[in-house]
Amino acid sequence: AGGPEPLQEWALTVSPRGRLRVRLPCQVSVRPLDPQRYPGADRVLVAVSGAGGSPSPRGRQRDRVRVEYDEALDQMAIVADGVDSKAAVDVRTPLKFDLDIKTSGTGCVKIQKIECDNCKIETEKGTSVLQSIKSHKIDIRTNGGKVIGLGTLYGNTDIRATEKGSVNIEKLQGTSINISTEDGLLKTKYLYAESSSLSSVAGDILLGSIHVDDTKVFSFFFFFVDSSDGSLKASTHHGAIDVYVSQLRKVDLKSQKGSITVKVPASLKAYLQLSGRKVDVSSEIQLKETQSASKDDHVTISG
Repeated sequence: AGGPEPLQEWALTVSPRGRLRVRLPCQVSVRPLDPQRYPGADRVLVAVSGAGGSPSPRGRQRDRVRVEYDEALDQMAIVADGVDSKAAVDVRTPLKFDLDIKTSGTGCVKIQKIECDNCKIETEKGTSVLQSIKSHKIDIRTNGGKVIGLGTLYGNTDIRATEKGSVNIEKLQGTSINISTEDGLLKTKYLYAESSSLSSVAGDILLGSIHVDDTKVFSFFFFFVDSSDGSLKASTHHGAIDVYVSQLRKVDLKSQKGSITVKVPASLKAYLQLSGRKVDVSSEIQLKETQSASKDDHVTISG
């Protein structure tokens, strides 16, 4: 089975280092051209399928999707007025094409294995799925949709999810990484960066292994780090903080009304200062030259 018959197809000759601009109310998928079939990387292929992948009614979608290439700007534009939100647009571009994609309503975006200078994606309620992306700059916005990263997103990254929009990314690697959510989850398994800023107004933050020279985290509720080996600054309002520190530079954790749990390898050597209404240190941790003080219902242990 070769899949549903497209309503309409385009094949345009382009510059290998151009830009794709998309403004659609429906699903958009972008993949690189097959390098064996198109060794010159000088085509953009566009296919439009109807609602639910159905090819009918023929002509209705066709008239409303416009595909144009501007040679002066090296820009391929795909725009539409009144297209069914259940339609799907599949685009194959040269590997190095920049992306500027914006969908409205529940329009989803799926990007696979693209390498470019700029990757910009904006959705309303639609899900963005990015798989194995390399870009100097990755800029993603959603107003209630999900942002999902599969494989590695490589590049300086800025992701903002408002309302109940969530971010769940397998691996992020770049010089600077900034991610914020309002009411949605922020989760990443692996984070490699020189600096990162992660924040959520009312959603949980769950981090796996982070290798960052300088990390700042703010969460109103819950914050969890499986492993950190760089400088980490984190604060919550109501929520708990749970961090495993594998190698130490500087870790600064604060919670106004929540608990803080710090796990360390027994061999870790560091200066520490612990302060709270109650401070418990496992008997497995050897403390040397410690001082303890109590003030205003707070206990402080340092050493």
